[in-house]
Amino acid sequence: MAGGENAGRAEFAAVFTRLNDQRVLAAVMALGGCKGRTLLTSAGALGVLDDTSRAAVDRAGQVVSNFAKNVPIVVIERTDGQLSVRQWAQGHAGESLPPGLSLNDAPGVVLSLSSGAQSFDDVAPSHEDKIADARMSKWKAFRTLRNLAKETRGRLETGSQPPLD
Repeated sequence: MAGGENAGRAEFAAVFTRLNDQRVLAAVMALGGCKGRTLLTSAGALGVLDDTSRAAVDRAGQVVSNFAKNVPIVVIERTDGQLSVRQWAQGHAGESLPPGLSLNDAPGVVLSLSSGAQSFDDVAPSHEDKIADARMSKWKAFRTLRNLAKETRGRLETGSQPPLD
């Protein structure tokens, strides 16, 4: 990676949060100019970034942690085969965490993607209903968040629960 156009780029970069809706994470990422795809896991939503440059990865951590102020956010990167995990809170990078400990209880799909054992395209067919695209326009992202908020408000008013998978 020395020198060329891949200098300063991770092989893999993702935002992992306890948000329980991949569509919300996709819309938040798109509003913040962070393109990629999101996947709902048993422990929260994972947003895999298209742009793995340092600036883009930091932007994603900032954008998502500013939106989800009270939800733990970590940014996972793989560079030269090495994983790194950094905590984010309220728009600011926190401390680096030991990957083995911080990802110890992560769902298998998070570990498979992070380690490079599988690509997003490999896992997508078995998780079709849990994937959202964060490559939408900012206008569509805003409308998506508005519609999801209305949907949630409606469920709260009627006392209904979202369907369990």
